Amino acid sequence: MSEDLKARMAQIAQLGQLSQSEARLLLNEIYSDGIVSREEAEALFRLNSTLAAPGPDWTDRFVEIVKDFLLLQEAPAGWVTEEETDWLISQIGRDGHLPNDAEIDLMLSTLRYADGAPVRLSHFCLDAIANRIIEAGFADDEMTERMRRILHAPAGDGSISISRHEANVLFRTNDAIGHALNSKSWENVFAKAVLNHLVSAAHPDPQTEEGALTREAWLRDTDVSVGGFLGRMSNAFISGKWFDRVSYSEESAARARYYAANEARRTGAKITGEESQWFLKRLGWDKSITPAERRLVNLMKEDVPAFARGLSEALREDGLRDSA
Repeated sequence: MSEDLKARMAQIAQLGQLSQSEARLLLNEIYSDGIVSREEAEALFRLNSTLAAPGPDWTDRFVEIVKDFLLLQEAPAGWVTEEETDWLISQIGRDGHLPNDAEIDLMLSTLRYADGAPVRLSHFCLDAIANRIIEAGFADDEMTERMRRILHAPAGDGSISISRHEANVLFRTNDAIGHALNSKSWENVFAKAVLNHLVSAAHPDPQTEEGALTREAWLRDTDVSVGGFLGRMSNAFISGKWFDRVSYSEESAARARYYAANEARRTGAKITGEESQWFLKRLGWDKSITPAERRLVNLMKEDVPAFARGLSEALREDGLRDSA
């Protein structure tokens, strides 16, 4: 970075503000040769923080330049290393402020195009989006779309399907904004992601159904149905001890299995007791059900009827068993 540019950056830091036109001029100067050093990338983060309302032109250029710096100019090419993750998080999370739109979009773009990245970068981005939604008190179209993007980022959490951590963050977010005037797509993103996690955990060998269970296949479009994927899966919860773990008696468990068997078209899947306890606790059957959780229950009834009917029968009596 030239001495003149350093002096101008110091002056901006003192003033604490920057116009859109000034920002574009400085950005073009920094990127004039198409190559950005780490010092210059850090200068871009400082510039970004001085803009009260960065426009789309600034955001697009900021994201492109820093993403290319990470993936093309830093070795190894195409990968985000542990050290680079430390650096990126330190730049975004400075002074404890919530990441802004440009910084979230930078992480999303980096995770999309990277050949690989540490899972904690995905978790950091996921938490940033969730916290922004919670702070706002509702999920608008833009933040809901960002949530969908992080949930199926190729270099994201690393698992084929939605992970337990991601499902927990979704529940935490929905607990905070569940009854607000959210984007119409929020219910669908929440319900499809949690159902993906639940059915994936239930499948005896999810690798054999990679095309059906992959997070991208479930979340890449806005179609409200996932039946096309589930139709290729074993979705009958009729064997083993699953319903015994959530039923009040042996009789209700037997009834649950009977009704599940009548509803199911295929057999073979079961959920672990630990998974069932997590799901029932997070859904909160004894509390007010939010619209997004109701959407989840309706998807279960439509696309995994064996599980939904058996669960309904298992929980017919008042109060859960202590073990549930």
